[in-house]
Amino acid sequence: MLAIDALLLLMPLIRGYVMYGDADPLTHLGYVQDIVNTGTTGANIYPLAHLLVLATADATGLEAMTLAMLTPVIFSAVYFGGMVYLLFQVADSRRGFLLGLPFVLLPILGYSHSLFRPFDFSILLIPVVLYLFFKSQRHPTPAIRAVLVLTLLSILLYHPLTAVFVTAIFMLYYIVQYLPRIQTIYQSPTSAFGLSLAVIMSWYSNFPGVILRFDTIYRVLFGSDSSDAPVQAYAQTAQEATPSLIDIVQFVTFRFGTEMVLFGLGGGLFGVALLFGLKKGDVLDTRTTMMGAVVGVFGTSGLLFLLLDLIVTQERPWQVAKIGAVLLLGPLFHIIRIRLGQPSRSLLARSTKPAITLTVLVLIVLSTLTLFPSPLSGMTNDQVTAMEVEGSEWLTEHETGNRELYHFDIEYRRFHHAEHGVSEELSFWEVFLPPHFNYTTSQYFGQNYGSDKYVMINRKGRIFYQETYPDYPQRWKYTSQDFQRFNRDRTVDRSYDNGDIRIYLANGTKMEGT
Repeated sequence: MLAIDALLLLMPLIRGYVMYGDADPLTHLGYVQDIVNTGTTGANIYPLAHLLVLATADATGLEAMTLAMLTPVIFSAVYFGGMVYLLFQVADSRRGFLLGLPFVLLPILGYSHSLFRPFDFSILLIPVVLYLFFKSQRHPTPAIRAVLVLTLLSILLYHPLTAVFVTAIFMLYYIVQYLPRIQTIYQSPTSAFGLSLAVIMSWYSNFPGVILRFDTIYRVLFGSDSSDAPVQAYAQTAQEATPSLIDIVQFVTFRFGTEMVLFGLGGGLFGVALLFGLKKGDVLDTRTTMMGAVVGVFGTSGLLFLLLDLIVTQERPWQVAKIGAVLLLGPLFHIIRIRLGQPSRSLLARSTKPAITLTVLVLIVLSTLTLFPSPLSGMTNDQVTAMEVEGSEWLTEHETGNRELYHFDIEYRRFHHAEHGVSEELSFWEVFLPPHFNYTTSQYFGQNYGSDKYVMINRKGRIFYQETYPDYPQRWKYTSQDFQRFNRDRTVDRSYDNGDIRIYLANGTKMEGT
């Protein structure tokens, strides 16, 4: 399974991509370039990932974009290793460990396995931190504690949100220790919770941006601030497009299928195990109970992120919940099978093996198909092409004056970040192209503007709606006829075309009355 994981995760490099990740990863390369330009990390709140790429590039001579595709694979290898060792700590028997092994070797974290983002790197380190934490509880030697502290400091400095998540996990562990009918094992004075809280307060309190983000979340939860939540966007789209039932099922399956299987099974099995404990006097240990609490708390938190506009999406807390859920499957299947009786005497016990096999197969399919975005989930490939890079560089070299840049699907600022750094001033104010280029109200594109504008469109944007939503042409913002008309528009001059990127200069004629 590890060989298959490696093959899947290395696919962008195998296919010869220049870069994978056309949004945040490009900006994070810009932070690397900022360090090169200034020699300092400045106001960068998560510099470790950027320093890692910079140091590796200096040591190996590899391009930063190549390392941006390779680094997630390395962190994923650390994740899989950490999951195996963590499963050994969570499982109460050799049989439970073996049953859980196929589950923890699946790439269930989706984009976190493939994108160059500090948050994803920090999420992939959580299993290692939890393993070292449990190990320090069993063997509280100075060496193990030292490694735990160093790893914990690393993960806390990778991303502020993960720092909060990890602190919450440790808090859950200490709460679980005081619950009745929960067996406390290997308790030691290692204060991971206190250390995590101290690092968060001492490091991130120095950055106003972090404080403002947490203040925004507080005002959304407890104040009067309100804005559109992700679920409202889904509901509005469904209401306007009236998709068929099969399309809704397909979207939900390939956007949230892995989460539904893991949370449903993990939470369900944990609930059954608790019922056995109440009825038969059995007890669960702190580690299993903590993982169940992680699934419940972070799964519910994800719903809050879905129902409220809390800056980031629900996928982020759900990543932590998925780690907890997948660790529970094997051990809990084993516990329930034992409690149900011997296979020869119990039909339910005999059915656990087929259930485990079916669950593994379903998760293999879902985790593989959702590892990279695709039209199945209403998304497009995040590949960055060489022609997109060349086109963005051409625009930077040939732009004249401060003009607005209209675009769709491709963001010029991301490429400018990667090439020149995030701190470098942008020459354009980027604006989304109006639906149908405003041809529904104007004969020519330039009639809508009183000054000249740049327009930047890539091939993926030109075919986005046809390929992603072929059955809903009435909802397309841009059709092939719109692009053809735009190319013939007398107020528009094509300045650059390399087969992928097209850059136009639109002449504003509104003041002329044309």
